[in-house]
Amino acid sequence: MRKKRAATGLAAALALTAAGVGTGGAAEARTATGTTGTTGALTGTLNGAPYVVDVPPQWNGTLLLWNHAFDPGVSTAQDADPDHAEVKAWLLAHGYALAGIHYANVAYPTPEAVGADLALLTWFRAHVGRPTTTLVWGRSLGGQLTAQLAERAAPAFDGALPMCGETAGPTANFNALLDAAYTLNTLVWPTTPVQIAHIGEPDANQAKAIGQLMTAWQAPDPRTRARLALAGALADIPDWADSLAPEPTALGDRVDNLVAYLAYEVPGFLWGSGRADTEARLGGNPSWNIGVDYRTQLASSATRDLVAQAYAADGAGGQAALDADLTALNGGPRVAPDAGAVAALAVQGSITGRIGVPTLTLHDTGDGIAPVGNERSYADAAARTGRSGLLRQAFVARANHCFFTGAEELAALQALIARVGTGQWPDTGAAALNTAAGAFGPDYRQMWSYFQEGTATVPSAFVDTRPAPFLRGPR
Repeated sequence: MRKKRAATGLAAALALTAAGVGTGGAAEARTATGTTGTTGALTGTLNGAPYVVDVPPQWNGTLLLWNHAFDPGVSTAQDADPDHAEVKAWLLAHGYALAGIHYANVAYPTPEAVGADLALLTWFRAHVGRPTTTLVWGRSLGGQLTAQLAERAAPAFDGALPMCGETAGPTANFNALLDAAYTLNTLVWPTTPVQIAHIGEPDANQAKAIGQLMTAWQAPDPRTRARLALAGALADIPDWADSLAPEPTALGDRVDNLVAYLAYEVPGFLWGSGRADTEARLGGNPSWNIGVDYRTQLASSATRDLVAQAYAADGAGGQAALDADLTALNGGPRVAPDAGAVAALAVQGSITGRIGVPTLTLHDTGDGIAPVGNERSYADAAARTGRSGLLRQAFVARANHCFFTGAEELAALQALIARVGTGQWPDTGAAALNTAAGAFGPDYRQMWSYFQEGTATVPSAFVDTRPAPFLRGPR
């Protein structure tokens, strides 16, 4: 999801198949011929998908292929992170060519998206020149697609930078969100459940769910608030949402931050068009909770301490109430998947850890859309397939989804470029990356928040950590 969209509700509420490679339709917006061939800003379409390419006059031979985030409201092509114009300017000034194509906004990396990227690479080689180095990078949905390309299309690339992607794979993440939705149906509004699979009328379904969530969120009943915390914890959703604030410590603030993600960041994939569109594309429901032991799952959650505190609060019922609620979850009617949809998603969207090129991931520790446990699951998958040597992971101690500064993105890119250029990983520890990011001026260290007006200059926040595996990730 794009992060710089209208901040509707978060602050207020807390205050209260590969496609064929074609060449047709390429229309150049501006061209210039220099010593490196075609340069300038180039736009057009390939197989109906708009693209944009920027080639500096003194191209250094490296091409960075950008993969955009999920945002149904945007249909124009991007060739770098749209939230950081300074990053794009720096890359062009230092001789890097940029390219990006607008694939369909679907909740997982589709074969069509893979095909669109490869079509653009073919076009670039034919119309601009063959790069000496090709890197692929992207964020959120684009981070997933980047990780998938590092496995499925490795010969086309020399390195990959997936940022804030659901690298445990879309199946794991849809299953986790199903757990949260199931918990809310079972414990918070059992007499007025909403659809959590095979969703018809997604807009109405989502509106009903959000209305009920708001009512529960504002309820003074401590047991209800504890159940909201439980729903989030079972999906690995963190309790930190303000990117300009430290992690909250007060119980009420932690619950509010966690529930904000349910209310404003992921509802479309819990109850609305994000899940409904995915089901329509796959021909059925790809997620399930048959066989899940929620007592065991909670014990592995990164926010299990929040759940314990919430149930221990006055009037919430304590451990006995938590035990009763977990028993109700384990005894409730389960959601079965449609086998064809499961198989289709596994074939089309899976990420296996069979990395084929040097890959550096970048992730916020407080990400509530792609929880940071995705990266541990990805690292474990790479270890199982013998590819750990190709993988390094960097973490930024900050809340929310894809909330990196321009300096942090460039520091990660520089580390990947060094690995590709030398054949050896540089120091990718937090201290080294913070030093690299600190070399950039304040214009590269701007951060904003849903909760606070304006922006602030912040220090780089790389941190050394090893998150627990994603709850529903592959084992």
